[in-house]
Amino acid sequence: MGAPQANEQTCKRLAALLAGDRPEPARLIARLRELRELERAPTCALVLHMIAHLDRPEEEAEAILEELLAHRERITAALGRDPGLRVSAIDFLTNVRKLLSNPTILEATQLERTERSAVTDALTDLFNRRYFDRALELEIRRSARYDLCASLLMLDLDAFKPVNDLYGHPFGDLVLKRAGKVIRRSVRESDVACRFGGEEFAVILPETDRLGAFAVAERVRCEVERRFVEQSIEGRAVAMTLSGGIATFPEDGRDAARLMTRADQALYLSKTRGRNRVSIYFSEKRRAVRYPVRRSSRASIARAAAPGGRAAPVNLSLAGALLATDESYRPAESVQVTFGGRGGDWVVGARIVRVEPPAPPRRGRVAVAFESPLPETCIRQHVSRSGLRRAFVQEGRR
Repeated sequence: MGAPQANEQTCKRLAALLAGDRPEPARLIARLRELRELERAPTCALVLHMIAHLDRPEEEAEAILEELLAHRERITAALGRDPGLRVSAIDFLTNVRKLLSNPTILEATQLERTERSAVTDALTDLFNRRYFDRALELEIRRSARYDLCASLLMLDLDAFKPVNDLYGHPFGDLVLKRAGKVIRRSVRESDVACRFGGEEFAVILPETDRLGAFAVAERVRCEVERRFVEQSIEGRAVAMTLSGGIATFPEDGRDAARLMTRADQALYLSKTRGRNRVSIYFSEKRRAVRYPVRRSSRASIARAAAPGGRAAPVNLSLAGALLATDESYRPAESVQVTFGGRGGDWVVGARIVRVEPPAPPRRGRVAVAFESPLPETCIRQHVSRSGLRRAFVQEGRR
């Protein structure tokens, strides 16, 4: 049976409860139950593991702790002094319940360092692949039990092999170490950041939907790019970037293998589209990040040999746009869309894929698919400041 899992903040709270070694029994059990509900973590199993390195399911662990606390009170009454929780645990688990046969006394801080090293990648100080596999299974079970969403982010350093080959493996290790540090500092404390293998990383995002996962991934991607541009490594400037792929439970998969496959497919999509970007696996037909645009943005839609009618972009992506207009169009009609900008106009051929009639006070809308990707410089000029935080990627069926 594997050790119970929880985020570091939960473990710190539990360690604080046990710090004095003489917790009041009723208050301790009540607090463990409260934290279990608030943080959805197996708190009794975690405490039993902390004090005795014994792993049991949560319900059984709670019963053992209640018996242990009662045993401690009996010893206290017999001795006339409180021997403490850990001494009582050794006697109870060894001589009464016989769950331990030859317990080892180990300083708590030393035990914590030993356990941490067993689940940590020595180079990046992120969790290792072994821990990742257990943590992902646990998060999927927890999310299924409480009807929550969760996302998996797979990350891969772009063009790492040429850098590693050119400057050598020790330099490549420094690149990986910096990337790991940036990833760890860019995610939340409740997220589980791991080195998946080689130059690939993974982040488990509890209670996070696609939009939230994309926001986290973009923060990581931008921060990695910025740090490598601003800070050299051993006097060498290395412009390192990374690509990412996201899959979400339960929509994209209800087991770890399916989620990893979907996240890998989204990561591959990022690589094929030019790297240094994040894609999200999605089971619908739209395939690109859609950005809310600025209110001041303007465009026009022109048929062949006809002047362009004015339009107001509603949202925009590399692959298409949703435009508000007073003109009438037909599905499948070929048009040209012009976007104005500070550096000139961008003109792109497009096809009408959907027409929404006006619904006062809202104007009519048309969705268009571009014949070729819209330049990112155009998108940057039209996207609202909050666009990235609310953007989403939809990737078609394979």
